[in-house]
Parts: sequence; C-alpha cells; structure tokens
Amino acid sequence: MDVMEIISAIILIISGSYVGWNIGANDAANCIGTAVGAGIITFRRAAIIMAIFAILGAALQGRYVMETIGKGIIITSFKTYEEVHNKPPPENLANYFPDEKLPDAAVFVALISAGFFVTLATFYGMPVSTSQSVVGGVAGLGLGIVGFQATYFQLMVLVRILACWVICPILTMTFAFGIYIFVTCLLRKAKAAYRWNRLLILLVIGSGCYVSYSLGANDVGTAIGLLLNKYPEKGIHLALLGGISIGTGALTFGRRVTESVGKNITPLDLPGAFAAQFATAIGVHLFSVLGMPVSTSQAIIGAVIGVGLTKGTRAVSRRKITEICVGWVLAPSCAVIFSAVVYRIVSAILSQ
Repeated sequence: MDVMEIISAIILIISGSYVGWNIGANDAANCIGTAVGAGIITFRRAAIIMAIFAILGAALQGRYVMETIGKGIIITSFKTYEEVHNKPPPENLANYFPDEKLPDAAVFVALISAGFFVTLATFYGMPVSTSQSVVGGVAGLGLGIVGFQATYFQLMVLVRILACWVICPILTMTFAFGIYIFVTCLLRKAKAAYRWNRLLILLVIGSGCYVSYSLGANDVGTAIGLLLNKYPEKGIHLALLGGISIGTGALTFGRRVTESVGKNITPLDLPGAFAAQFATAIGVHLFSVLGMPVSTSQAIIGAVIGVGLTKGTRAVSRRKITEICVGWVLAPSCAVIFSAVVYRIVSAILSQ
C-alpha cells in the first residue's frame, strides 16, 4: 500500500466515523429518550449504556445491513450485473467502476453529504433518519456517476427499502399500542404496586439496552456499509469502528434530540416508556436481520405515537410530529441532490 492509498484509507475511515458519530448523536434519543424523558435514568448513564450495547449490536449483527448499503444499491461488478439483469454488462461498466468498486472520492462524498445534513438536524434538536440520509447520499452518488441510467441501480432493493421505511413506524406504533394496553391492564389487577414499579424501571432500562443493540445492528451498516465496498475483507473491524463511533456520538452530542423525543411528543409514564422502547427494539431488530436499513427515528416516534394514541389523539403533539416529518423528507432529498452535484464537481476537478 503506497502513501496515497494510506491517506485515502484514513480519509474514508474518518468520514465513516463522522457518519457514525452523527448517528449516535441523533439516534441516541431513539434508544434512551423515553427513559430519560420519564425520569428513570440520567442522560449520561443512559448514554454510556447505549454506547456499550450499540457496539455489541454492530459487532454481532451489523453485517446484514452493511452488505445492503455497501453492495446492494449501486451495481459496480460484472457478476452482480449479470445476476440482476441476466445478460452481459455494457462496456461502460468498466469505465464507471474500473476496479468493480466505488471510487474513493464517491464514497467520501456520499458519507460527508449524509453526515452534513444529520449534523444540522442534530444541532437544532430534530430527530431525522440517518438511514434515509445515507441511502439518499448513495442514490445521489449513483446519479453523479452514471446519471439516470436505471440499469446501474438495483431498483428492487431500493423499492424494498422504501417499503420498509413505510412499514416500520406503522409496525412499531401498532406494537407499542398493544404492549401499553396489555401492561396497563396487568397493573390495574396487580397488587404491591411498588414492586411492579421497580420491575417496570428494570424493564425500561432493559428495553433501552435492546433498542441500543438493534441500533448498532442496523445503523452500523448506514455508517460503514460504503466502506465494505472498498474493504470487503475488513467487515468485523468496520463494524466495531461503526459501533464505537455511534457510542461516541451519543455521549458527546446526543442530549438535545433525546429531550425532543423523550419529552416533546407525548408525556410518558413507566409503562409507556417500556412499551415504546420494546416495540422499537423488536421492529428495528427484525429489519436488521432482513438486511434492510430502517430509520430508528421513525421507529421510536411511531412507537411513542402509539402510546400517546391510547390516551386519545389530543395527547400527541401534532406540531412536533409535523416538524419531524418535514425533517424526514428534507434530509434524504437534500442528501441525494448534494451528493450528486458535489461528486460531479469533485470528479471534474480530479480529472483535470
């Protein structure tokens, strides 16, 4: 490996770590926002727990989503093209991807594009979908390289990802609604309420650990998946890097979004905090195993809304939900445009 390759590797690793840091900063709320909002645990302690379990999830099950992000959206290899289209690839494929991998400049642009918009949203305390931002960045990258040539994209994979983005929050909302009703019914019939409250506190903390594990398993692919395209033999090392970056982001810059999710959508009691977190963990973990990058932001907010709906629609802040939905649309849309334009500019400069 020569000096330029070493420098390129360092830049790409820093870029992937930056996206992971953004995920931790913005998505810490998805794991611990309800517990902090309910006053069960301090933010700092919750963030430390979240960091530990996010690293575990990344190391043990992060490979599924990493492969989807790194190899499942843009077709860069002759073999993949033949498998998808059942015909020989065009000669242009070798011109676009001479090493059958994404160019280093392209990976850098996609990661920075996604990270930039998530940083802005985190600064303003708005939970946005880092998964959608990165997928948008990758899609924009493809547009920047091959233009509007659909044959270079795995369109069915993109359709499945989009479908999962719609299904996931509806699923977690339904789960949370049912779990909350079930738990509150048990509590009405139970005796020794003090003991049950202690148990619920443990369940809320435990479900927060489960959400953190699911976050690591799903979102490490968002942070590091593009690097897997470049370094396919370093999967476990990249997963650990992503997990550590996510944990660092939660500890250093996760407080603002945590308060938005934990306090500003709907008030949460102990059963509500448990129902929201457990429903989110189940939903995100399910899609992680399927290799689908989903939004933990959408998952937890869907779950919190599900809890709020048990008390009527007035218990849910419509204004806050509207602000969050706007962020979900703007972040991936801006990432697509920004990634495509910036890559065209960068490639033009490098070709001179």
